[in-house]
Amino acid sequence: MKVSIIITSYNYSRYIERCLRSCFSQNFPKKEYEVIVVDDASTDDTVEILEKFKFYPNFRYIVNKENVGVAKSANVGISACLGRYFIRVDADDYVNSEMLLFMVKYLESNINAFCVACDYILVDNFGKKLERKYAQNDPVSCGIMYRTDLITKYGMYNSDFRHREEEELRQRLADFYDIHYLNIPFYRYRMHDANKTKQLSEMERYKKILEHNEYQKTKFSEDLSYIEIEPEPDERPVDQHVVVVIPARGGSERLKRKNIYPIWGKPMIYWAIMAAKQSKYVNAVYVSTEDLEIKEISEKYGAVVIDRPVELSQSRVYKQSAICHAVNEISKNYTKPTLVISLQANSPQVEGRHIDEGINHLIKYKKQELISVDDNLNQNAAIRIMKYNAVFQKTLSTNLGVFITNLHDVHKKDDVEFLEENYKR
Repeated sequence: MKVSIIITSYNYSRYIERCLRSCFSQNFPKKEYEVIVVDDASTDDTVEILEKFKFYPNFRYIVNKENVGVAKSANVGISACLGRYFIRVDADDYVNSEMLLFMVKYLESNINAFCVACDYILVDNFGKKLERKYAQNDPVSCGIMYRTDLITKYGMYNSDFRHREEEELRQRLADFYDIHYLNIPFYRYRMHDANKTKQLSEMERYKKILEHNEYQKTKFSEDLSYIEIEPEPDERPVDQHVVVVIPARGGSERLKRKNIYPIWGKPMIYWAIMAAKQSKYVNAVYVSTEDLEIKEISEKYGAVVIDRPVELSQSRVYKQSAICHAVNEISKNYTKPTLVISLQANSPQVEGRHIDEGINHLIKYKKQELISVDDNLNQNAAIRIMKYNAVFQKTLSTNLGVFITNLHDVHKKDDVEFLEENYKR
């Protein structure tokens, strides 16, 4: 058998059928390739969906007894595959029907290539094309066809790496990792709110492990527990450099153009920018957007715009992912903040005093982060105040505080009418 497609999946029942259909639609002899799914102990109905495909003669699936992560699941698939070559496909992605034909031919014609990667296209949840990506410039772990015998000879993936497993492989094999590039976008990389790469704090942790001196010495270890990654100490006073980040993408579902919808005679984002500028603590105001009109309005009122990538501008992307991106850009290009305030554009009642009250509370009670709530102690999403390191945490801090603001979120035209009738600015 020439090639195996290895699909790793964890709770991706929503996407895996589309993935499998694309794999079974290859313009390649059915007897010359197989599809193997390694399900990583999913708790949704993935296995029931896989059962629908068991009548395909070139299909097998394996269910892990416990969740072990992508790297170890990929190793399970590699160990079970029969192909001379293999290629990994994530269960939430899909591929072009010509992928196997071209990539197999390339490896057969270039016998010194350890592997070959194809380019890919970012798509949204509905398959709409967002952006063409070149694997040589923006590498990902899938869409790479390997020689199976060489991967197994050199140790496969480090199963302790739940993220950045491909980077670890390249680093460990160093000069031997001779990757070629086929500049044809056969792979479709789906952007959605559950992407593994959205888990920014964990991605950053494994990046630091790869850069750690001890790991550089050993190159490979089944146990990374001996490497302790501590947050970089920041001795600056917490209020030394305070920034506000206002995430404001162009699309909105319930109220079109919500972030610049007029209220009290001004675009909605105006009130958030003005509140930030009125604060006695805030040193700089940034707006994260992909939208040209929002950019123009924000700059008009004195904010600095952070250009948000298209993959972070979709409706199902978590707001915190956009905040993390913005703070990284701010740290690289301006001054690294000590305190980051996420300010919601669609809470137009916000004033500088609310921001200052929150910062005073955080300092007084020595909290790591703070969120705004209403009188009933329900989060209103208007303000979130975070020390720098808290921005990149995977979850809310255990040292979390709340403060009451009673600010209204605007999601519909009725909300705008309610505020204009009952409150004055």
